[in-house]
Amino acid sequence: MQNFKLSSRLFSEIFWISILGHTDSKNKQLQELILDLEKLDILRKYADYNTGSISLSDAWCLFSLIDYFKPKRVVEIGTFIGKSTWSMAKSLENQVEQIGNIYTCDMSNDIKIPWKGKVVIKQFPRTESTEMLKKIEEKIDFLLIDGRLNNNDNIELDRLLHSNSIIALDDFEGMEKGVANLFTLKRIDQLKNHFLIYPCKKEYLQQIGLSSHSLTAILLPANIIQLTAQG
Repeated sequence: MQNFKLSSRLFSEIFWISILGHTDSKNKQLQELILDLEKLDILRKYADYNTGSISLSDAWCLFSLIDYFKPKRVVEIGTFIGKSTWSMAKSLENQVEQIGNIYTCDMSNDIKIPWKGKVVIKQFPRTESTEMLKKIEEKIDFLLIDGRLNNNDNIELDRLLHSNSIIALDDFEGMEKGVANLFTLKRIDQLKNHFLIYPCKKEYLQQIGLSSHSLTAILLPANIIQLTAQG
């Protein structure tokens, strides 16, 4: 008999519906996040390298991913003014059973994120990703990459990632760094069985009340995908 096949494109649509499908019931959290992220824009004036930041849709995708999978240890490559960091920390803060922590680095800037929550954010300003990764001993549950990886990063990531680690890739379109990072990550043995999830379509984001686009792709471990009778 022939196997049933589901493409990355079709699976991606199902994935984001599952992750973002309860946005209407979390409107209060979304509105709080919007206000928080607007305040972070003032930090741009402290940037030595002023670049783009994530959209609200990307921020809400990250918040929702953390809320759904409930990782304990989160690592981010590319802090800038901290919108991604804040979105993930805000979601980690809602976890009842465990409060996770975040490691984040920025090679070009030294901007202090004004976070006051229970989640511990360990910043590595003016620090290359490889240098930060070398200082981490615990396994990574959720990795956000918003910077270009190099081969030395792969050596450390091979040590830090486990078979159920989830990877988020920012700027995943065309020839942007997110796509380049995917090819770099494919060399890591721990990620051989990960499934590519494309960024959420703008049409669906508009359906749930978000007008901006998302460029966040996901590498999802195939062994945590489960078929259920209801859901």
